[in-house]
Amino acid sequence: MTDSANLIALYTDLHQFPELSFSEFRTAGIVASWLRESGFSVTEGVGTTGVVGVLHRGDGPVVWLRADMDGLPITENTGSVYSSKVPGVMHACGHDVHVTCLLGAARELSLRDDWRGTLVVIGQPAEEIAQGAAAMVNEGILGLVPLPDIVLGQHVSPLPVGTIGLTPGPMWAATDSLTITIYGRGGHGSRPETTVDPVVIAA
Repeated sequence: MTDSANLIALYTDLHQFPELSFSEFRTAGIVASWLRESGFSVTEGVGTTGVVGVLHRGDGPVVWLRADMDGLPITENTGSVYSSKVPGVMHACGHDVHVTCLLGAARELSLRDDWRGTLVVIGQPAEEIAQGAAAMVNEGILGLVPLPDIVLGQHVSPLPVGTIGLTPGPMWAATDSLTITIYGRGGHGSRPETTVDPVVIAA
């Protein structure tokens, strides 16, 4: 079993030393070190600061586990005894927890012999600016490791300790962007029926 005290110490350290997107050099080093100590072959610097670890256990499915590593440009004012020591940067979105859970799962799975297949563990940079995954793909992650049968990510939520939330299909919210072009036709305010008001259309 993975020592919970080590995971708590890891989380505390990560929370105290957050790093912004594409600057997660310290965090990436910690991820790489943990994976190597757990028997993974490790590639660093994928997509600037991304880390990829691979553990082969014979024939079987290929499973990718992924966590994001970056913090946010926010000053921590929580009063926590392990508050961020980096001015203007904090883990306000739980990526310190994500990394801790990822490394805990990787360590635990490396110690077990009741599974077969290939485990790929990914520390992804720059999730907060929506560029890290694309950077890792552009720098060749798909040629470094076997393609997955399944990819598992996670997100923390204020649930009671020991509770896991699961659902088939999509879960949580997401954001996206789109661009639209609206064509209007001007006119006089006394005759709105002869115009095409782009404000109304946009609304």
